[in-house]
Amino acid sequence: MARIKTTRDGRVSAEFDTVERDMLAQLTNELIDLLTQTDAGPDVAADPSLPRDPALERLLPDAYRDDAESAAEFRRFTEDDLVALKTGNALALARAAAASGAIVLEESEVLPWLRTITDLRLALATRLGIETDDDEGSDAPELASAKAAYWWLGELQERLIRAL
Repeated sequence: MARIKTTRDGRVSAEFDTVERDMLAQLTNELIDLLTQTDAGPDVAADPSLPRDPALERLLPDAYRDDAESAAEFRRFTEDDLVALKTGNALALARAAAASGAIVLEESEVLPWLRTITDLRLALATRLGIETDDDEGSDAPELASAKAAYWWLGELQERLIRAL
């Protein structure tokens, strides 16, 4: 498991083995692909409805569940910025994961990492059928690696939080 520690100057150091680094980069790039294939952009003004992909719906939920018109209006004005923020956070994590050696983060860089890890876990949870903290998710053999990644990301997230 990744070694996460706080340095003497208050930064956070993360050391990953090659498998962890590759997995983090792959998952983050998949998240970027998912986010950038949204209906955001010029078409969102014409059809500001919920995304059709359940994982995207979980990452970009309606602001008003009981008022479709207000939800669509809110989405029309905010979705592009939210997608850009999530994508930017994910790109920063992907770039760091692609580099070699220990990753040293300023305290201000840890929050974007935590947000991206949360987004990764939400997307994986959707694919695994995890809706609450008590859910274990699907036991389908083809989802075993996704399930392992989900739990690994949870441990990574906890270690980063402790380092702060």
